[in-house]
Amino acid sequence: MLAISNRPDPSARPAAGVEPEPLSDDEICRGLQAGEARAAGLVYERIVKVVDAVLYRLLGVGDPEREDLAQLAMERVISTITSGRYLRDCSLSSWATLITQHLAIDTMRARTRDRRVFDRYIGTEAVELVPDGRRTAEHFVDTQQHANRLRNALAAIPRSNSETVILHDVLGHNLAEVARLMGVSVAAAQSRLVRGRRKVMRLLGHEDQSPRDDAPDDTLAGNA
Repeated sequence: MLAISNRPDPSARPAAGVEPEPLSDDEICRGLQAGEARAAGLVYERIVKVVDAVLYRLLGVGDPEREDLAQLAMERVISTITSGRYLRDCSLSSWATLITQHLAIDTMRARTRDRRVFDRYIGTEAVELVPDGRRTAEHFVDTQQHANRLRNALAAIPRSNSETVILHDVLGHNLAEVARLMGVSVAAAQSRLVRGRRKVMRLLGHEDQSPRDDAPDDTLAGNA
């Protein structure tokens, strides 16, 4: 008998004062592989907040593709479980983080082919989120532009470096967790992190030194 099948029916009324014991990741995954009807829903409940949080942090507010990417991430997580590619050597939430991050980075790389995409996301919808009386719309837009520059830089460096920087500096995993998720030693993860940070800072510094699009023609000519 499967572990999920052995559990009490979740629709049944629990005894007074007794909370139903949550299923483990392994139990949910075994149920999904066995074709249990409610297993896919349990996977969704387990990872939906993680997927949304990763996409929010990496793609920002008001991204038009977030819902589609979230759905694709869910499908990929489920696919890796049913195919056995998810080896369960990390939590289901951590695995969903890694898959969602891959999707977000691929999206960011595709968008660097048209840098205007980043700017058009800063519209009235984003400005409406500025707290009244504390920050101006200009401050919010400036913050968004800095975030977009960082996304551009992360998309431009090698994947191993960008994923390590994102896992550690953006999503808050410690080096041991990063190493486990990336399948490398802690020393290798630390090396990737240091090199990734240097590459990002170099790109951001180069951009700061580049002529602005709105600079006068004589300034541009002088830098030619």
